[in-house]
Amino acid sequence: MATGQGRDGRPPIEEVAQALGISKTTVSRALSGKGRVSEETRAKVFAYVGRPGGDSSTPVRRQDPGATHNLSLVIPKHFMQLDLPFLRKCMGGVCTMAAQRGYDLLLCYVSDTDTVQLERQLASHKVDGVILSRTMSDDPCIDLLQQYGVPFVAIGRIENDDIPQADNDQLGAASEMTRVLFQMGARRIAYLGGTYTVNADRLRGYLRGLAEFGVSADQSLIRTGIESDEQRTDALEAVLEQHPDCLLCCDDRITFDLMRELRNRHIRVPEQLRLASLYDSELLAGTTPAVSAVQFDAERLGSTACRMLLDVMSGKDIPLRQVQGYQVILRESTK
Repeated sequence: MATGQGRDGRPPIEEVAQALGISKTTVSRALSGKGRVSEETRAKVFAYVGRPGGDSSTPVRRQDPGATHNLSLVIPKHFMQLDLPFLRKCMGGVCTMAAQRGYDLLLCYVSDTDTVQLERQLASHKVDGVILSRTMSDDPCIDLLQQYGVPFVAIGRIENDDIPQADNDQLGAASEMTRVLFQMGARRIAYLGGTYTVNADRLRGYLRGLAEFGVSADQSLIRTGIESDEQRTDALEAVLEQHPDCLLCCDDRITFDLMRELRNRHIRVPEQLRLASLYDSELLAGTTPAVSAVQFDAERLGSTACRMLLDVMSGKDIPLRQVQGYQVILRESTK
């Protein structure tokens, strides 16, 4: 039996994990009933925390002290250092929809190793529901939310089809942009992308676009996991050695930074190298030449995610994955 108690009357996850010799993630999944956990392990966790029977279908729910009329928008910590038009517009859509339905919005900053602020909001009953603005593979926020039994919606795609998701059609957009670039004469299209799950869909779309033209992917033209300035520079140098005729960037930030790098290297766009982005924003509005890009409605996406959350909280049956459309806008950078 447990020797200590957390703020909600059960032993902390850290204590359970240490006592049983398993990871904190395994403890969370055992308590929430989500994820792959053996029945033996699940039973050990239930026994330690003093829950009877191991009904894995019932998450550990907080006692409802009454609605707070607060929602939480979870934002990755490193976004605080960036100027991200997508996040601003998406937040605007969330705020507008929340206000229309009588809710206020709290912000919560997390990283893949630090979810303390979110756990504090959940444990102190400060919010009625949560929106994840970005999702990662093995996202610790998801396990935490399932453990507390708090309704939530993810912006972007995640593998668990039981979780409500609002997303843009990233796969379709990347596939169409790749096809269009081929139709315009590009043959060696390099792909440069980041780490979040949204970029997994973008990469799949790029590969699908290549396949539709009967082109096998050249792995030397694909660079992923780009987050820092150093990684961006290394990725650019690596693909330039392979003599691409077009750079396809996963988002506006990478596109903007690469445009500047190319200018510093005296590489002319589009005369020597074409450039396109899989996300358009005002960050690219002042670039010369103007950049071909995919346009999404970030404000509508935020509004959709918030509406989905509020509908889930009210007990409505909704489509668990709702996907928004896009437009491919061609400009001077790919002529």
